[in-house]
Amino acid sequence: MNIIMIDSVLKTIKKHNLINANDKIVLGVSGGPDSLFMLDILNNLKEILGIQLVVAHINHMIRPEADSEEEYIKKFCKKLNVEFYSKKKKKKKYANNNKIGLEEAGRKIRYEFFEEILKKTGSNKIAVAHNKNDKVETIIMNILRGSGISGLQGIQPQTNNKIIRPIIEIERKKKEKYCEDKRLNPRIDKSNFDNTYTRNKIRNIVIPYIKQEFNPNIIETVTRLSEVITEENIFLNKLTENEYQTILTQKS
Repeated sequence: MNIIMIDSVLKTIKKHNLINANDKIVLGVSGGPDSLFMLDILNNLKEILGIQLVVAHINHMIRPEADSEEEYIKKFCKKLNVEFYSKKKKKKKYANNNKIGLEEAGRKIRYEFFEEILKKTGSNKIAVAHNKNDKVETIIMNILRGSGISGLQGIQPQTNNKIIRPIIEIERKKKEKYCEDKRLNPRIDKSNFDNTYTRNKIRNIVIPYIKQEFNPNIIETVTRLSEVITEENIFLNKLTENEYQTILTQKS
């Protein structure tokens, strides 16, 4: 399982050209199964890829176990000989001050910190641990909100050649099995089971219901839909660009 998972992530990296030799990458690590999996896999691949790793962790100071989770990640990184940076930032206070929701506040805080560490360490990329299930959940959320073509593509492997998602093609259950086999002992955020949040409702209620009543392979089905939509969108964009260039040429 371990070798298979490492090869699968390497395949994703090469397929989408996510990492180049001499890249220095800031990894966003919460301590959960996704980010510990990503950290462990990339640490196994760093010599093959010729890269350096830096870990950035945000302590939102909400859950009682937040400090112990921060300490666990710090020790984990020390064992791997990977640079570690952390920051304490109250998500609730940030949300109230900026009049935004907790989810958006958490995302903004994380990415601001990742950018800070990227500049501080001379890194050039940020790796975040979205997986295949996250992508499908996002697409379903977008459908429910009335999305256009871009929303049906879901989370992409990279953004602006800087933010990369090396485990985006790995299913959650396979990633969790890897963590179990390697005894990584990831920290579980209990808020992931709070169905107050839309994403959690889709993850914990909607998708299991679809699997049971309609399509047990819904994750793969929606992933294929995303791939088709992405290919068609690329084709349409190229076609539009070619037509535009033709018009410009004719006018000149």
